Amino acid sequence: MTIANYISSVSLVSFLKQVSFCTLFFLINQNISAQTKLDSLINVAHLKVYEDPMSAIKMGEQIFNEASIAKTKINALMLISNGYLSKREYEKSLEYSLKTREFFDEIDDPKVKISVLNNIGMQHQQLLIYDKAIENLDEALKWAEKVTHKDSIASILGTNYAIRGFIYREQMSCDIALNYFNKSISEFKKALKVKKTMNANLSILNYNKGNCELQVSQIDSARVNFNKSIKYAKVINANSLYAFAKKGLSEVYTIEGNYNQAINELNEALKVSDSVGDLVLDQGIYKNLSDNYLAINNQAQYQLYFGKYSKTQKQIRKKERSTINSSITSLLEETKLQINQKKKELQKLQIVLLILIVFSLLFLSNRIIKSRKNYKKALKNLEKFKK
Repeated sequence: MTIANYISSVSLVSFLKQVSFCTLFFLINQNISAQTKLDSLINVAHLKVYEDPMSAIKMGEQIFNEASIAKTKINALMLISNGYLSKREYEKSLEYSLKTREFFDEIDDPKVKISVLNNIGMQHQQLLIYDKAIENLDEALKWAEKVTHKDSIASILGTNYAIRGFIYREQMSCDIALNYFNKSISEFKKALKVKKTMNANLSILNYNKGNCELQVSQIDSARVNFNKSIKYAKVINANSLYAFAKKGLSEVYTIEGNYNQAINELNEALKVSDSVGDLVLDQGIYKNLSDNYLAINNQAQYQLYFGKYSKTQKQIRKKERSTINSSITSLLEETKLQINQKKKELQKLQIVLLILIVFSLLFLSNRIIKSRKNYKKALKNLEKFKK
């Protein structure tokens, strides 16, 4: 090979390396760009969870199929889970929430782990399996302790406190729940500076605060919080949250004996609830309308809305029976997974013990063989000595 040919071949190799590097760099950046786009889509989809849950679910499925990293897949699954939760399809919601566990060990980011555990805790809370819910929420807080800058996890801490508030409201009292709702609101307000979606969470929390305050006869405080809930819902055009808050405000007027104003608020809620398709919301509006029409002795309207309330109640009960069956199945599957995991761990231990036993036997066999050789050698030496 001539010097010129050698230089030419080196240049070609160098050129090919540069091309390969540039191609690799382009593909990596293309992948990062794709992931960034998917993460942005998740943020957009979260805004649709309460307003158009089916759209959010479809976007979540698309993101999950296109994602190449575990973190994005988990976020997509949680988005789908929240979409079904918004539709009150608890069976589907729990199914997608539990799927996130499949990718749990593939991620190092404690923030994502906290979100996963919060989400699973929330599903169990919805199904009234409170011990499992608290177990997951406690594990989430253990991961939260590893995060140095707590402001960076304000939204997920807010979620953790909110779910605890819902649980303690049912298990203990509204006074204890209000403490957790206030802690949750404080965290969500920190996150609101960078996340518009926090308006939805703040609407939900203020609505639930208002409900608790009605139970402990803090009427004026309840009115304030229902109005706050309406304000936050309007920011993101969340019809379901707006309707729930209006329903809550109507209850304040009913307690005060202002039945006509209560009916006005409920009619406002009814205008937007049709586009939501939430049976629990519809049931609450119909029940309150029937009660208020009865209070002003409007029998025709009372009969109309009481009939709608009864029909919706039957639909909800049918759905609840299906959900209970699903939750039992899910618990059995979860227990089966835990048993299989224990079996795998036991199998590993058995393999290790077997290896140790084999090595021990080989070692002992070797020692016995050497001892026999030494014994025979000693006998020969002894015979020689006798001769």
